[in-house]
Amino acid sequence: LLGKVQSGKTRAFLGIIARAFDRGYDVAVILTKGTKSLARQTLSRVRTDFAEFIRSDLVQVYDIMSLPQLTQYELGQKLVLVVKKEDDNLKRLLTAFEETYPSLRTKKVLVIDDEADLASVSFSRRDGVVQPGKVSSQIDELRELAPDSDFLQVTATPYSLYLQPE
Repeated sequence: LLGKVQSGKTRAFLGIIARAFDRGYDVAVILTKGTKSLARQTLSRVRTDFAEFIRSDLVQVYDIMSLPQLTQYELGQKLVLVVKKEDDNLKRLLTAFEETYPSLRTKKVLVIDDEADLASVSFSRRDGVVQPGKVSSQIDELRELAPDSDFLQVTATPYSLYLQPE
């Protein structure tokens, strides 16, 4: 999803999440730029835009770093997880999928990589061998843990996406 700065990309991907929920997706993971202020802003925006569904007890929205112990009832609802693209945040997300709530692995998951050009597109070259960065590897691991998932990159600066290694 490519758009200019302040062109409505967040509104667009929140609409995509709503549409995905209507079409059978169970979980949306929003990967945000690794700053506390943007994570708080994204969390607030999701809660505002989905307020009616949250009040109706149809959708649960959490920052992964403050994810409470979820009940089976809550796990049966639509779930939006906001995750900063930082090692500890992604570790907590992976633990939720692997250990705490393994049922998440069987759900249909939409992963939204907001600001896709920051952190998630990283690699290094050592002795001629290209290796993905830590955050890139963790995102790949999430996608492997949730085989019924789709991935949407969102950016206003697409050039770094084109520079990814094969």
